[in-house]
Amino acid sequence: MMTLLVSLLLATGGAPPAEPEQTIVVTGTPLRDSERALRECLARKCPPNEDINASLGHAENLFVAGKYREARAVTAASIGRNRRYARTYPVDVSDLFRANSRIAAHLGESKDYQVSVTEMHRTLDGAFAKTDPRVIDADLEWADMYASFGRLDRARQVFEDAEKKAAAGGRPDLAGIARVRAAWLYQISGDTWLARQALTRIAADRSPQGRLGRLSALVLLARLDRMEGKLDSSNALVDEMRGMRSKQPVLLFAPKIEMTQRLQEGDDAEGDGGSTTRLMPTDNFDDRWADVGFWVTPEGKVSDPEILRSRGALNWTKPLLRSVAGRIYSPTSEEGGTYRVERYSYTSRWMHDVTGTRLRQRSPNARIEYVDLTADPPAGSR
Repeated sequence: MMTLLVSLLLATGGAPPAEPEQTIVVTGTPLRDSERALRECLARKCPPNEDINASLGHAENLFVAGKYREARAVTAASIGRNRRYARTYPVDVSDLFRANSRIAAHLGESKDYQVSVTEMHRTLDGAFAKTDPRVIDADLEWADMYASFGRLDRARQVFEDAEKKAAAGGRPDLAGIARVRAAWLYQISGDTWLARQALTRIAADRSPQGRLGRLSALVLLARLDRMEGKLDSSNALVDEMRGMRSKQPVLLFAPKIEMTQRLQEGDDAEGDGGSTTRLMPTDNFDDRWADVGFWVTPEGKVSDPEILRSRGALNWTKPLLRSVAGRIYSPTSEEGGTYRVERYSYTSRWMHDVTGTRLRQRSPNARIEYVDLTADPPAGSR
């Protein structure tokens, strides 16, 4: 349950979004070893699931090393070899599309990101019952993708359908996540009053079945209060979270990362993609990323945030580090706190519909894509 809650908070908070169950974990395997494993697998014509696993292992290593394009080439090649096995190995193939979507997002490859998430969803939706938790998880990721493109009406529709399927499938936890994310779309669109009303209704549900939705709504209500300088709800939430005795900290609040926005996108956009001169990017978005490490104290505060390694100019990281330093996490039972490592990529999406040119170009809207590199221990392992 805590994993789902953490995924929800990261996806809807002031920090860059992270989709549920999509964390790329540092395995510690040297690049040469993962490359050799994939090469040997292909040489012996290994089964599709083994091919996919070896491809994902090497792509993850390349991604962590900052070799985004090489990682995408590995997943794209594996998709070309294995997508026809979607009916036989639906989970493996969906994982391949999921990994490719995340890498594409960090590269600003918007079309590939959208297509890969859609294919991931289609693969699982075609293999399992509509009420299967794997399909509902895919629904949530699909809706998150639409929301990231500003297509909030479509995202809301998918969230509402996911809530109905989760309720019918006896998964109130997933239904709660869908309800809360649909409510937060009001905040994303700038209507804080509607967001607060919807979240308040969810938080009022004190039934055991509604516990995850209630906690998630309380977290986001506290976040709204903190934006207005109100601390009482945050203090009450911390007390409630302390009662859960969680080892891993849960993000309760993160200051917004201010990014320059000059182009309307999504449901509110008007007209075509715009003219070449108006939409010229003003920054370089190639190969710019940073790994940020920081301590979360037992009291839930951030200590010593720092850039551990990076590539490219770092002028974009100042507001990022301020946001990380200002986070509030739930108190944990870990003596001395816990250490987190997160990857942030400074990018913008490629646009293909710019008036006056047949060449694609970067959007002027800078983005920060996020993935958690922290290898958390399994529950109950300590």
